[in-house]
Amino acid sequence: MKLLKYILAFFKAEKTEYWHRDRSIEVVALENSLDIETIKNETLAIIQTQGRIEAVSKIRHKFHIPLSAAWRFVDKLDNR
Repeated sequence: MKLLKYILAFFKAEKTEYWHRDRSIEVVALENSLDIETIKNETLAIIQTQGRIEAVSKIRHKFHIPLSAAWRFVDKLDNR
């Protein structure tokens, strides 16, 4: 029974922490009046120095977006 409570708490935390559900970084940047080109350049620098996984992690936590949206953003930048 305790295991089910932990699983439920995990999914509840996922919903409350990432409130930008189904939004891309571009949309979040526009909503917050941020410069998307600066974000792209910073992310490219992180990809080159620390790797893709670290870039996804930092983008995800900085903009409070789901993991899939962060991966899509990094993939688009890395495939240029």
